[in-house]
Amino acid sequence: MTRQSPPGPRPARPDAVRRPGPADLGEAVARAAREGLLVVQPRMGMAGPDAMAAGLRAVCSLPHPTVGTLTLDSYTRVGDHGLARAALAAGEPLNGFPLVAHGPHTTARVAAAAGDRPVQVRHGSALPRDIFRTMVAAGLSASEGGPVSYCLPYGRTPLAESVANWRAATAEFAGLSAERGLRAHLETFGGCLLGQLCPPSLLVAVSLLEALFFVQQGVSSVSLSYAQQTDARQDVEALAALRMLADEWLPPGVDRHLVLYTYMGVFPGSPRGAQLLMDRSAELAVRGGAQRLIVKTPAEAVRLPTVEENVAALRSAARAAGCRTSARWIPVRCWPRRGRWSRPRWSCTRTWAPR
Repeated sequence: MTRQSPPGPRPARPDAVRRPGPADLGEAVARAAREGLLVVQPRMGMAGPDAMAAGLRAVCSLPHPTVGTLTLDSYTRVGDHGLARAALAAGEPLNGFPLVAHGPHTTARVAAAAGDRPVQVRHGSALPRDIFRTMVAAGLSASEGGPVSYCLPYGRTPLAESVANWRAATAEFAGLSAERGLRAHLETFGGCLLGQLCPPSLLVAVSLLEALFFVQQGVSSVSLSYAQQTDARQDVEALAALRMLADEWLPPGVDRHLVLYTYMGVFPGSPRGAQLLMDRSAELAVRGGAQRLIVKTPAEAVRLPTVEENVAALRSAARAAGCRTSARWIPVRCWPRRGRWSRPRWSCTRTWAPR
């Protein structure tokens, strides 16, 4: 595995692209929330620039609020950019977009296909510095991950090394973004962690701690993730707890929202079962007050989805969420009972305004 160079002075970026980049992710989600709309987003990554641009164009031309995604390949994830370049030169297939190998100019051209919609880079790396440098040079400022959640599931980097990598890279990411007039946004992956069947309390805790870690390194716009589990009522309460803790622990000036991942475990093999699970995740997003949903498709059980299947899943999620919804979880104050404090309870208000 290729290791990144130790922290040093920020390099000059003569190759930085000067054209305007995609919209600010935090602002786009906040605007949709004010209109009562759930933002939907796919996981999508193709190696070829033209194919990747076509995918972004399809996602970002939908009438519903969407976020475009650049999901990176495994070579880029572990920092082996030489192998990514060799695969591109040989025409070998890759399981994502090799952002560093393509460089900022190609990446900027691909991202321009999203128009005025936000584009987020999703990568899975415990060594994110090269990724952050390249995406900012391309005019992109939204990504995700975390020192714990992008270490334990995806590679062999020791946890202490991952934390050090993420501390230096996140601070540099925030600074480089600000120098270009952009606002860095990072989404925690702690709400997913190992993918499935994790105690909700653990997911909530890691998601909050990673958000605090990002803020400590200078990031002023974050999203806190939570992955759909197997008990809808428990998931609603976990989202409520995550929101309350974020409001309590994050500084008031930090932009933030909740993002829900459709179930990350073994997906149903039948199209009907998969669709039911997808619909339930959209309903959970509304009930739990999440403002953004990362969708899946009925193809998840057997293969990577096509662009058309991703687009169909986005349409389906927006429809299941009611297209125009808003949900707000209100903490109910705990009153003393027989000398002891009762357990926290939450109540939900939900308004529907279908198109």
